Formats: sequence, structure tokens, C-alpha cells
Amino acid sequence: MNQQSEHLSNAQIEEYGSPASGAGAETEERVEQHLADCPSCRSRVLEFQRTRFALLPAPKVNTVSSSNCPCEEDLHNLAAGLCSGPLSAELTAHAAACGRCGPLLREYQEDFSDDVTPEEQTALAQLRSASPEWQQQKAREMLKPVPPPAPPPPSPRRIFSWKWVMVPAMPAIALIAVGIWYLQSESPEKAEKWMAQAYTEQRTFEMRWPGAEWGKFSPDRGPGGSLFSEPEAQQRAAKVIAKKSTTPDHSEWLRPRAELDLLQGHPGQAVSKLAPLENQTQSTALLLDLAIAYFQRGQKPDSPADDKEHAIAILKRIISTNPNNLEALFNLGIAYTAIGSWADASATWHTYLRLDPTGPWANEAKAKLLQMEEMHPQSRRE
Repeated sequence: MNQQSEHLSNAQIEEYGSPASGAGAETEERVEQHLADCPSCRSRVLEFQRTRFALLPAPKVNTVSSSNCPCEEDLHNLAAGLCSGPLSAELTAHAAACGRCGPLLREYQEDFSDDVTPEEQTALAQLRSASPEWQQQKAREMLKPVPPPAPPPPSPRRIFSWKWVMVPAMPAIALIAVGIWYLQSESPEKAEKWMAQAYTEQRTFEMRWPGAEWGKFSPDRGPGGSLFSEPEAQQRAAKVIAKKSTTPDHSEWLRPRAELDLLQGHPGQAVSKLAPLENQTQSTALLLDLAIAYFQRGQKPDSPADDKEHAIAILKRIISTNPNNLEALFNLGIAYTAIGSWADASATWHTYLRLDPTGPWANEAKAKLLQMEEMHPQSRRE
């Protein structure tokens, strides 16, 4: 490895997996150990093999969508089990009758096949892509010589070898599926989606979580119970974060670790992790997390007196660059209400409802505005 950058060089990536490279078993073991711990080099290996074998990441299905088709990100999330119950049922029903979305969903579900439940398997069996005619057509497209059996792993610990992605005879879709699975199954983005799902399932504070769907606010279900009282999605995220936080370079896991602190009821720890980045980042999601952390810490006894004002300053910073950010506006309305700034809260809620007039978040905003106006008539707008 390149000792200065601590990453694999281009030559090492090109030689890796090549019989003519002359690299010994010890050298290859070091390379594979590095790939297991380095997301950046794993991405470079996959990019190299896609370029080398001219592989296309898009599935070979009808890609022409209708006006009723969901976006591919929604199908990705459905396949990964990250959709709420109502949305999941709606997307599954659509895919069952759609010649584009059915095959796409089936291929995405195969990418995440380690998470398939019996209910999902039953739903997949009803898709058009499960029909014999579709499968026969797909088989013709993917028919290629069978590669020789893979050699035994170099050690009992090593189950996956990155050399597999360098085998030219492996079908393209298998290479892509392996790459997607390995890169996404334990990525920071996947952990963040799990925690957004956990927030929706067990919402223990009022402020909106970045990227999460609406969930009923239930403060009585707050953190502090046993591990098994936490949503399954949160438990899965916690396991991955605990493992990745022990790696030499875990800076990309800083935000997921802070979000887990918030879900577990430790906003002070989240502030400690994110506050040093406040003036160095332009990430809206990270700033939203930090605002939530300050506000939640400000709700606790003996917290710094200016925590809620600090949260308001961060939210106003977000809105100054993106006036239509609904999450920041919703959270700002809550923060203004908490400090008794009724006129500011009223103006914020009215702005929010102008941008988001319908839906569960809008209904909650209307209820908060109505309650505030009833308790504090001076906040009503003329």
C-alpha cells in the first residue's frame, strides 16, 4: 500500500486479482484486509472492474416509466425494507401490475436478499417478473459460461474476497449485486436510513428528523428501556455503528453516531460530536441534527441557558440559504414556541403551512398553531 496516502495505489488495484501480477499470498491478504476496512478503496475497485468489463449498473428492464410510476429511489428503499407500512403497500401493489417497476423491484430485492422476509417473498412471487416467461427471457440475456469454482478463502475469517469482482466470466448483474450489497449493507447512508425509520416508528421528540416520514409523537415511549424496546431498525443501525466506530478511519460515521445518541436520549453527546463542525460544514442534514441536539439538550435540567437560542440560530442559518426547507421551518416553529416567542412562532407556522398545506406534518403544524393561538391570543395574525 501507498504509505503516504494509506490507500491502495492505482497499480495495486489493477494488479489485484490478476494471475500475472506475481503477488504472493501475504501481499494479497494485506490488500484484502485493507479493502475490508476502507470504503474509498472498495469503491475504486468496483469502479475499475466496471470500466474494465464495460458493465452497466442499470438493470436490463424496461426503463420507460409512466406518470404513475414511483422514482427508483422509492423502489430501492422498498427493496431494502426502509418504507413505512402504508407506502410499502402502495408501492408493492403498483409494482405487481407494472411491467417496469415489477422487474426493477425484483432485481433490487435480490440485491438486498439478506433482508428478505416471508411476507416480502410472497409479494415478490406475485410480480410479473416471477412469471416463467419473464424468467426465461432473463435467462437468455444472462446466459454465459459458468465460471470455475472459487478457491477457498485465505483464512476462516475471510468469507468474501474482492478478487471475485475481477472475474471476467461472472455475469454482470452478479458483479453489480455483490458491489451494491457490500458497499450499501454497512454504509453510513444505510445506517442513517435505518435511524430515520426508527424515528418514524418510535418518535420520542417533536422536532422533525432529516429525511424521516411522519410518526406519532409519543414522549412516554422515550429512551432508557431495554435494547429490545428499541425499534429493530435502530438496533440494526447501532450494531453497524458500533463495529465501524472501531476502524482507524471512522470520520464518515461521525454523523450516524451522533444521530444514534439522539435516538438513545443523549443529546449532549451528539452536541459534543457535531458542534466542532458547525462552522466548517454546509451540510443541511448535519446542521439539522445539531439543531435538534441543542434543542433536546436545552430541554433537560441544568442545561446551558442558550441551548434553545443556539438551535434557533442554526435553523435560521439553514432557512437563509434554503427558505423552503420544511424540516428547518417545522423545527423553528417548535423552538420559537418553546421559548415563548409567540409572534415569531406564528409567522413561522404560517410560512410552513403555505409551503406544505396538506399531509400529516401539515396537520400537526395546524394543530400546534391553533393550540398556541388559543392559549396566547396575541399571537393571532390580523
